[in-house]
Amino acid sequence: MNKIPCDVIKDLLPLYYDDVCSRATQKTVEEHIESCTDCKRILDKMRINIGLSPETIEKNKLEGEALKSIKTFWNRSKAAAFIKGLILATISCAVLSLGYIGLTQWNITKVPADVIQITEVSRLKGGRIAYHVKMTDGYNVNQVNFKLDNDGNFYMTPVRPVIKSKKFADIGLANSYEFVDLEQVNANQKAKGKDVEIQAVYYGSPEDHILIWKKGMVLPAASDAIEAQFVNLDKD
Repeated sequence: MNKIPCDVIKDLLPLYYDDVCSRATQKTVEEHIESCTDCKRILDKMRINIGLSPETIEKNKLEGEALKSIKTFWNRSKAAAFIKGLILATISCAVLSLGYIGLTQWNITKVPADVIQITEVSRLKGGRIAYHVKMTDGYNVNQVNFKLDNDGNFYMTPVRPVIKSKKFADIGLANSYEFVDLEQVNANQKAKGKDVEIQAVYYGSPEDHILIWKKGMVLPAASDAIEAQFVNLDKD
């Protein structure tokens, strides 16, 4: 085996002295200083000049390892904090997105009766009740829910999202001609096993509504203009 030059051993002596080198390096240095008085003298001089006891050296070594452990823990903590932050940010974005969709798309708000205008209530040739509905506040209606209670009261309840929109308000459910087919509704109820016939028709919720028709009320015949709104009603 080639003899390792003294210059290389001299570079390794501080590592050897501090006991922070590998076992193979330690063995190489020890084998060298057994036959090299110059390198051994340098090592002895380092011991004299520094004057650290073996206990102090061991303590320094432990402290160094402790610092390494703290650094490792710190790096892991930073990584964990980053991951937690990323997860929380993702959840927050999802919640905000769902909240926005809910406020703008979910039809959960009932339209109050004081902004509902019902006009041109009349009877079509086929017996259906026609009427024109308009929301005077200028906001659109996305959906109309229907309910027939046990007393025969039929409610048509317009609903909107919490965040209202004026888009298509002039051509949608907020401004249109509509009709109620009493015979069809009664037939649907009997098909469901419910022996309840319509006694009155309201536009709005059971708590806040406008009367359109009630049993015994005579409605005028629909005009030609209103009939024209439903010209394809009976065509299949």
